[in-house]
Amino acid sequence: MPFQHSAKLLFPAPDGPVTPKVNRLVMAATPPDRENNDLKVHGMPDVWELRPMYEYLIGIDPTTGKREPQIATEWSISPDGKAYTFKLRPGVRYHGENGEVTSKDVAKAFWDIVQPDSIHGSSKYWLALVDRVDDSNPQTAVLHLKKPDAQAIGNISAQLTGIELKSTKQYDQLGRTPTLQEGPLAGSGPYQYKDRRQGEFIRFERVPYQHWRQQAAFPELEIRFIREASTRLAGLLTGEIHMTPLPEDLLAQAQKSSMQVVKGTVPGVRAFLQFRGAYLADRKNPNSGQKYPNSPLADVRVRKALNKAVNRDELNKSVFGGKGQLMYNNHHAPTRPGWNPDWEKRFQEEYGYDVAAAKKLLAEAGQSNLKTTMLVSPVAGLSGGEDLAEAVAGYLRAVGITVDMQTIDPAEFVNKRKLLGLQNQIGFAATGSNIWSGYTIWNSALATRGMYESMKVNHVLQEIEKTIDEGKREALWRQAGDLQYAEYMNINLFQLPVEVMVNPKVVSDWAFPGAISGAYTHMFNIKAAK
Repeated sequence: MPFQHSAKLLFPAPDGPVTPKVNRLVMAATPPDRENNDLKVHGMPDVWELRPMYEYLIGIDPTTGKREPQIATEWSISPDGKAYTFKLRPGVRYHGENGEVTSKDVAKAFWDIVQPDSIHGSSKYWLALVDRVDDSNPQTAVLHLKKPDAQAIGNISAQLTGIELKSTKQYDQLGRTPTLQEGPLAGSGPYQYKDRRQGEFIRFERVPYQHWRQQAAFPELEIRFIREASTRLAGLLTGEIHMTPLPEDLLAQAQKSSMQVVKGTVPGVRAFLQFRGAYLADRKNPNSGQKYPNSPLADVRVRKALNKAVNRDELNKSVFGGKGQLMYNNHHAPTRPGWNPDWEKRFQEEYGYDVAAAKKLLAEAGQSNLKTTMLVSPVAGLSGGEDLAEAVAGYLRAVGITVDMQTIDPAEFVNKRKLLGLQNQIGFAATGSNIWSGYTIWNSALATRGMYESMKVNHVLQEIEKTIDEGKREALWRQAGDLQYAEYMNINLFQLPVEVMVNPKVVSDWAFPGAISGAYTHMFNIKAAK
C-alpha cells in the first residue's frame, strides 16, 4: 500500500516536484550513547541514527502514531496466540546488489537480537519468547512463540526498534557483521548508507531508483553529532546546519532569526528522573530484598520526599516554556490501558510541591542530611537536559539535600547500569515507548536492569504478558499503575512535544510522530523548501 500522510503542514509546502536548495541536508543532534553499525549492539533508543536506511515488518503512521503495514502487507495471529504469520511485500530490494527482502531476513533479525553478544534492551525478552521462525516460504514468515504474548506485535513494529530488516545475503557473503569502518548491513529504506566518522557524523544518500514507498526529497542526509546546544544554534544561524533540536531559551533566539519549529505529530516523550540504586538482589527470588539495602533511595519515604521537593510548575515554565503536560503516573495516560483518574486527583497530596512535607519525610527516614548524586548526561529526545538537571538539583538542595553533580559519559553510564554499579544516583530519562516497554525497561527487572525494580510490579507484568483478554489486561495494568504510584518509582515530570528548529529556506515540513523510541524518525518525510 502506498505511503501517504495527510498532516496539516506547519508552514506552506511547495506544490509539485521541488529542487532542494542544498544537496546535503544536515541535521545536528546530541550523539547516541553508542555509535555502532551492528544493530544488536545498538538497542533502544540509540538506533535512531540508523533508522533512515531500515524498514520494519510493521510501520508507524507519522501523523497518528498507529501501526500500519510496511514490509508485511498483512499479519494474523493463531487462536492460541503462539504463531504470528506475516505476508511479505514482494519485490522490496535491499540497497546495492544485496537481494530482496524475504522471510530469511525476518528470521535473521530475530536470530541476531538474541545472540550472546547482543546488548540490545529487548534481547532477553525475545530470547525467552521466540521458539523459532519458519522461513520455508520466501514471502511468508511465521513467528512461533514459546507462549502467548500480547505485547509481541507492538514490540515487532517500528515503535520500539530491534527488528530492523537487513540483508542476509550480504551477511552470508561477509561471514560476519560489518565493522564500524565498513558500514552497516544493507537495509531497504529510502536512504542508503554512505559513510560516517565516529564522533562526528553519519551520512546517507537517496537510493538511485524509485523506492517502493516514498522518494526522499534530499539527495543526501547527514546527521551531525554535536553535544553542545549553543554550538548547534550557531551552526543553524550560519547555515552550516539546517535543522536541530534546541532547549527553550535557544529556541526563542533562533525564532528571532526567522528559524521555524516543526513538532512531532503525536505528543508522547515522557521526561522523568530515575532512581539508581533501588535494585533487587535477585530478581527471581521474592525474599531476596534489595541489592543495596542501605541506599537511601531504597526507602519509599525518601523517594516521596524527592518528588515533593520539585516545583514542577515553575520548572515547566522556566525550562520548557510551559509546554509540558504534567505526567501523573509514568508510562500511563488517559488514552492508555489501566488509567486511574484517582492518580490525578491525589497528585498534589502525594507528589505535589511541598518543602515542609519533603523535609519531614526525610527526617522520618533518618535522612535529614541526605547526600546523593545527580548524573548529568545528554538525553536523546530531550533538549536542555543539562539545564533541567541543574534546576532539579537546586530544588533538592532547598530541602537540605547535598547534591553532587556528576557529568558521566553515556557509554560509561550504560556499563555501570548493566553491572548494577550505581548505588545512590538520580538521572534523567526521556522515552516515547509504549506502556509495556516503559515498564520493562524503566521500572521492573524483567528486561533492562539498572533502574528502579519492584518484585510486586514484576509479578503483575508477568500476568499481563500471558493475558490475552483485554478486560483482564485493563485491570492488571491498573494494578501495576497503582503499585508504581504508591512506591514513588520515579520523579514524574512532563509529557513533552518533540520540537526541532529548521531553516525554512531549506526545509518546508517534516511529518514524524515524535513518540517513537529515539524520537527522530521518518527522516525520508523531510520536505524541501521551494
